[in-house]
Amino acid sequence: MARYTIIILVFLLTACAGNNTQAPADSPTSGEITISCDESLKPIMEAELAVFHVQHPKAKVNAIYTSEFDAIQLMLNDSVRMAVVTRELTNQELEVLKAQNISRARVFKIGYDAIAFILNPKNTDTSFSLAQIKGLLNGQINQWQQISPKNKLGAIKVVFDHAKSGAIRMLEDSVLLGSKLGSNCFALNSNPEVIKYVQDNPNAIGIIGVSWISDLDDAQSKFFLDNLKVAEVQPILLRVSGITNKPIQGNIALKQYPYWRPIRVLSRELRTGLGTGFASFLESEPGQKIILKGGLVPHRSSIRTINITQ
Repeated sequence: MARYTIIILVFLLTACAGNNTQAPADSPTSGEITISCDESLKPIMEAELAVFHVQHPKAKVNAIYTSEFDAIQLMLNDSVRMAVVTRELTNQELEVLKAQNISRARVFKIGYDAIAFILNPKNTDTSFSLAQIKGLLNGQINQWQQISPKNKLGAIKVVFDHAKSGAIRMLEDSVLLGSKLGSNCFALNSNPEVIKYVQDNPNAIGIIGVSWISDLDDAQSKFFLDNLKVAEVQPILLRVSGITNKPIQGNIALKQYPYWRPIRVLSRELRTGLGTGFASFLESEPGQKIILKGGLVPHRSSIRTINITQ
């Protein structure tokens, strides 16, 4: 009888050990993971994380805010579960995942933001044509008098958030058609650094993610806007002289502001874990309302624009 008791105990202990080994460390609403995120999207992502953690107190999603390039590399190298960026993976990047037996990355479409051009309050120029934007980026326009003869601010400095910025990648691709930026352009380390540089240097143009200035109810956004001008840019489809638009919600939704971009969650998660749970929250009605409230354009909701004429 003792012999059978020992056999049963060994069986039970082995079964328990096996169950513990196979049990996932996280579920869609519990556990702890780390994700990466393009730093230009930090304000909206912080708002999303705050609400998600309140709704799911057993879950902890840690975010690493970095450049778009580094955010994707962290995901490809399996350092994070997923990346929140403004593009999808290239064929070369997909091959990196396939080499790790991941046939494809899951893509969650959550919304749209834009690249904003910010100016010092002392600058009298507040709008640019598409040709002027191209000249500013390739260095052919490097003096403010080339924009306006009355502007005495001197040499133009164009400042980005990061050398591996998604904004640089987008503008080099869509505006410069693969050419590199001019010598008048340089990068700092974050969007707040760009904002501070523009506030301190009247001759500068800063290029940031509009998420940093889009939420008019946020104290930080209001502080930034009180000490900046946001430039208007000529729309691509309506090239009428004198028509320019700001990167505000309605113009982004209708694509009347030219430098809009999608927000995507790229996931390497093969099972339904916490990464999938958080990405699904971003796609859900509560997550989409946070994007709407933050002054950006949700993927699943429509934006009403009302034209008022005198």
